[in-house]
Amino acid sequence: MKSEARTGTDHSGHRQRMLESYLSAGLDGFSEVQTLEFLLGYAVVRKDVNPLAHALLEEFGSLSRVLSAPLDRLLRVPGVGPRTAALLRLVPELWQRCEIGQKEKSLYLRSTGEIGRYLAARSVGLREERAWLLSLDAGCRFLECRELCRGAVNAVNLPYRKVVEAALLANASSVVLAHNHTSGVLLPSVEDLEFTRGLKHALELVDVLLADHMLLSGGNYLSMRASSMMDL
Repeated sequence: MKSEARTGTDHSGHRQRMLESYLSAGLDGFSEVQTLEFLLGYAVVRKDVNPLAHALLEEFGSLSRVLSAPLDRLLRVPGVGPRTAALLRLVPELWQRCEIGQKEKSLYLRSTGEIGRYLAARSVGLREERAWLLSLDAGCRFLECRELCRGAVNAVNLPYRKVVEAALLANASSVVLAHNHTSGVLLPSVEDLEFTRGLKHALELVDVLLADHMLLSGGNYLSMRASSMMDL
């Protein structure tokens, strides 16, 4: 299979041949430039993307580096628009999500440290406040970790009802609420403490335990339960 640039009258037929080759044998026999060209064809529909595939590989050095490049660097490559950059970032993120999903099926979080480390990873690099609900079954087996809101974590942006509904939908026996502090300060505010007390009582009404409320920042965490703040 040739990888040199083709004319506009030929590239549609070339794409069809690449598709047929992939359907019959997967990526076996595809070079890095051909693999990237095949992928780019789903973002750039009516143009020969062979030159762009070469340009990306020349810029970043390898297919793996192209797929791990930040969005802003991808967008600086001539010919790469938002749709193309999004597709290139989507591939590794989909793989990562599938890998995490497979691991989580057999994940048990039994200690404060295990829960804290799992949740803290979600706070890395964030510039806005977010809240998550980690749901566990009676044996502390992971059920799901759902993002609940973005912005200030309070009764207005995150009603107790929304948390209770998420816990019931996950069929959780216990839950851990977590939110990040973009300031980097891992100390609960008065509002955090009040919200935690109210949420604990709301969950008790449906027989779900609020096991902890964790504050996160840059990969670090603070457990309100371990710090004896759950009932303050």
